[in-house]
Amino acid sequence: MKAENSLYGHVVTKSCETSPQGYFSEETMNHLVFGYENSSRWKRRAVEALLACKLTLVYGRYHQMSDLKLLAMSEEKTSCSHAELLADFLNQLVPMCHTSPSDLMRTKAEYIDETIDVYKEYEYYLNLFEGGGFIPKTAKRFCETVYEADDYYTFKAFCNLNYFIYAETLLLYQVGGIDYHTFVNQFQELSLFEGRRKPLKMAELELYIRTMRKIVKLYMFLLSDDLCHPPITRPTMFHNAALESFLV
Repeated sequence: MKAENSLYGHVVTKSCETSPQGYFSEETMNHLVFGYENSSRWKRRAVEALLACKLTLVYGRYHQMSDLKLLAMSEEKTSCSHAELLADFLNQLVPMCHTSPSDLMRTKAEYIDETIDVYKEYEYYLNLFEGGGFIPKTAKRFCETVYEADDYYTFKAFCNLNYFIYAETLLLYQVGGIDYHTFVNQFQELSLFEGRRKPLKMAELELYIRTMRKIVKLYMFLLSDDLCHPPITRPTMFHNAALESFLV
């Protein structure tokens, strides 16, 4: 039994619920590669899939940057004993990522420096991805909207984890950076508990696809709003002056 997804054109085979080869047929995935002879329907799917990848990668940087800013501005300090207990808990929870107490006791200046570094990555992605329906101004509005909203919790929770991996892998495949075999092997869940990649379960794949549809729908709504209304200068949360004010 097969079901075709209307956003990406994924063909899912129900009898192959944990095999990556069952997620996407090679014929289907070929239609997502830019330059392939496609109908208008497939071209739209390819653009939407690429937008979903770009938005995931950009928002991941924005979310991390925003959280670091909050830590940089916080007046709370972590005690040595609390940092040791928390580090021990994290090492038991996620053994593949070793955490030391010093990792949890960074200074305000260290958080500021890290915020600036991630901000530069965020701006780099915005400029790199421009084109093909991706407009930096609208992408910034998208990031601000999602970060402040409560109904995008799945996207926000996974954008810097597995969704980052999926976005990077699919984007590379679409632009010809990797072949189909490499795509199939890399488009897998990264298990934080086992420290290795493993095939997605069907429910996780379906949740990912629904989430990507939702964020593309939001972006297209914001894009339509930007195109239908005169440009309005909106204050941005992160710009050079704001970052420099951290150091005052």
